Amino acid sequence: MDNIIHVKAGGSIAEAQQKARNFPGSTVLVEAGVYREALTFDARDNGTKYIGCGAELSGGLSVKYEDTKPLPEDILPRLSPEAAAHIRRIELSEYGLTSSDWGEVFPIGTYCTANKYDGAKSGINLEVFSGGRRMCLARYPNEGYLKLDGILDCGDVREFPPQNFWEGWDERRNHRGGTYIVDRKTNKRIASWKDPSTAWIFGYLYWDWADSSSPIKVNTENRAIMPEYVSLFSARAGAEYYLFNVLEELDAPGEYYLDRENGRLFVYPYAEGDEIEISLSGESLIRISGAERLTVEGFTLKCVRSCGIELSGNDCVLKNLRIRNVAEHAVTVSGYRNTVEGCEITKTGRGGIYVSGGDRETLTPGENRIVNNYIHHFSEVYKTYQAGISLSGVGNICSNNEICFTPHAAILYSGNDHLIEYNYIHDAVLYSADAGAIYAGRDWSAYGAVIRYNLLRDIGSETLHPEGIYWDDALSGQTAYGNIIIRAGHFGFLIGGGRDNLVRDNLIIDSGSAAIYYDSRAYDGFFQDGWYRAGVSTENGGQWLTLTGVPYREGIWAEKYPSLATVTTDFASRDNVSFAVYPAGSVVENNVIIKENEEALNAPDVIRTYSQIGENLWYPTAEMAGFDMESLKFSLQPKGFPEIPVDRIGRIRK
Repeated sequence: MDNIIHVKAGGSIAEAQQKARNFPGSTVLVEAGVYREALTFDARDNGTKYIGCGAELSGGLSVKYEDTKPLPEDILPRLSPEAAAHIRRIELSEYGLTSSDWGEVFPIGTYCTANKYDGAKSGINLEVFSGGRRMCLARYPNEGYLKLDGILDCGDVREFPPQNFWEGWDERRNHRGGTYIVDRKTNKRIASWKDPSTAWIFGYLYWDWADSSSPIKVNTENRAIMPEYVSLFSARAGAEYYLFNVLEELDAPGEYYLDRENGRLFVYPYAEGDEIEISLSGESLIRISGAERLTVEGFTLKCVRSCGIELSGNDCVLKNLRIRNVAEHAVTVSGYRNTVEGCEITKTGRGGIYVSGGDRETLTPGENRIVNNYIHHFSEVYKTYQAGISLSGVGNICSNNEICFTPHAAILYSGNDHLIEYNYIHDAVLYSADAGAIYAGRDWSAYGAVIRYNLLRDIGSETLHPEGIYWDDALSGQTAYGNIIIRAGHFGFLIGGGRDNLVRDNLIIDSGSAAIYYDSRAYDGFFQDGWYRAGVSTENGGQWLTLTGVPYREGIWAEKYPSLATVTTDFASRDNVSFAVYPAGSVVENNVIIKENEEALNAPDVIRTYSQIGENLWYPTAEMAGFDMESLKFSLQPKGFPEIPVDRIGRIRK
């Protein structure tokens, strides 16, 4: 019988761990309570089980509402009387904290360029939660975005206009930030601030898939704001942004401001009586390094300025965990045959579960399994390319997860041979147009992924119309069948010019534009100086370097992907269909498309010349197709169209 070690409320899990190491295969039962510990596991913990019975791991400080204080008199003139009546003060020094605990304001945004500036500080921001909900630094406007009125100087940008890359940018540092023009109402607002030097800008300054931030200087005489950090892709009139970290803008529930010089935290709680939590720890709450067959089950993890769990090991299990209010990803996994199962993940600053496993050189599969998790309302700080589940490497599995309510992608993947199946994705890509709920791209060598039996519903928003499944920039060797895509804002499938892709036996309903769109961007970029020319027109183009970076013509690669092995990178063979830019060898057929107009499939002649665009079934309405939108089943299965196992899609309720 396993050795069982109990940790009572108020006890130490780390002390129990030391005991368990003397008895391999022990089970540690942790009673209900809040444990402010960061746990580290290694090979000495092989085979051990840690089971939380209502236990919470927290990396933060909790302050009861009744322990907060009223505002000091010197602050009142800078706040509206209406807001001041609700704002409370927390003196951080009274809790033993110093400036090293709260730090500076650090940049956010997936495409922020702060790392290109000498003296720019990088780190993870202190976070504040009211009643368990993430608060934001005082901002204008309180909700939504402003729009830039104009651009006087876009700055020393890396790329502008699109696909025009400025020579030497990567080698230079301290790029000129530029000058943007704000509207008159916003300028008047800025002029009312006592100290605008604290202000930052956050926004999508050119593309709606590229968020970034920067400290700013202001010139209210000319309605100008001047970012310190340049926007990577330039900026444009009409781009969406907001301004934050300004005391005068502390005027709405859910906002806070930190006087970093004096350690005074001012909070406007979502509701009177809310407990305030402050994230402090910069360590992941659980770090597993080199362990095998370790199980962690049943804990709640919260309030940490890092990832919830970092797992690097083999055959480990993370099960039935609840992870919320972490600044980075909920879980990162590397290694082989690990499992993340039955977890609820919400309110992360970045993404959900990030997996790296397997070896591309030898195509050895990682066999990590991400199964039956509920991932929702995430990517609250970094708004783009922070997936609910991300797969990289080779041969990892993502199945029966529900992923929803995110501004960008639900699933991102790269590498080879991943299996993405039986997932339910809805209300995703809510704040981007050029993106997909399931997305991968820019790799001729990424063969072997299978996307099957997933349900995608309500992708995009009223104003932003993204894709359901998006194979971007010549992604090749993909297979998708048996998927149901309902109300993708733009295309159900967007196939961006790749080779050897199979799209068969999918059901696509009420896509905003064509159900399937297959373009020839790599071919056009090479032969016709099309918009994607920078990636393919020279032998130093990124697309070619990615392909030649793997041994795709040799050994196991040639054995597994014989059609890829025939692809040539020889520019003297540009007339050969095996030259990589040709969109050759793909098959698109036998998909059922329910759509009011008959623009079911959009593909130029070059696609139809080099790939097989077969017959697809089209119906103007679900009723005419005999399809029930509630059960997601046909009353009479269309001839030749396989039945989709809809009862197996989504989370498994036990």
